[in-house]
Amino acid sequence: MKLTTLVPAIIAAACAAASIYLGSELADTRVQVTQLEQARAADAARIRQLEQERRQVAMAPSFETRNFTASSAVAPPPGVKPSAEPAKSGGAAPSPRTRRDAIDETPAGQNMRRLQSEVRLRRTYADMPAALGLNADQADKLYNLLADSQVTLRDEMRAHDGEADGRRSIQDAARAQRDAAIENLLGPQKAAEFQSFEKSIPARMQVSRIGESMAAANVPLSEAQRTSLIAAVMTERDAAPPPERPQDGGQDADYQARFLDWQADFSSRVQARAESLLTAEQVAQYREAVTVQNARRAEARARAERGRQSATR
Repeated sequence: MKLTTLVPAIIAAACAAASIYLGSELADTRVQVTQLEQARAADAARIRQLEQERRQVAMAPSFETRNFTASSAVAPPPGVKPSAEPAKSGGAAPSPRTRRDAIDETPAGQNMRRLQSEVRLRRTYADMPAALGLNADQADKLYNLLADSQVTLRDEMRAHDGEADGRRSIQDAARAQRDAAIENLLGPQKAAEFQSFEKSIPARMQVSRIGESMAAANVPLSEAQRTSLIAAVMTERDAAPPPERPQDGGQDADYQARFLDWQADFSSRVQARAESLLTAEQVAQYREAVTVQNARRAEARARAERGRQSATR
């Protein structure tokens, strides 16, 4: 075969192979996008279902209470004469907290708290199934596990109000038990990926708010920008973590001032990194939002300082 014939044949064969490869890659990408969209749609449907169940459960105690009150007024117990005045009790009326706790302990109240926890988790961890490569069944089991752990921890913490050491021990034990259950469900590798994802949640929430502002201004973030911004926010948070809250859960003017100072510095560092990742139109929108945040933060800082001065007088 002549050289003039051989070279075009080789080029044609190479082009054909490249076309086949690119077609295969494109098909795989389309399948992945379709699966991701299906997973998000299924999760959105599950959130709507949980919200509906939560509303139904929330209505049930009120309905029962209304019926109980009405039936008591119409049909007093035998042997008790109706009185024009309400019965007086020597004891103090239960506090709103006591009444709320009593409702919380009913099966309906417990179910409602459980549903509320799962709804919040599904929203906060919305990116988790795709980030970890979980199928719908695995994601559902993980959300259920997280919700159960959250409700159990909240109940145990309420029993130790005001006990800083006891609450910290309970938190540590509950976290260890939850992490062991996640590893048993997903395996060591996926459990480690979950830990990394969970660590990124504050950054993801912050970038989500930035993205919502950009979308409202018709300059939406690309997926690449979103990923880069999450990494940037995580880097700055790791470089200088926020101050720890008071262990007793009480109000501390000094802590509030320290946190607001940290927040101002953190915002400045994130802005410096973020602007290099944004377009000119996005930078203008970002700066406008930061200006408003800084003004609000300055007002909060002044209030914290007034509270601190009042506490020292």
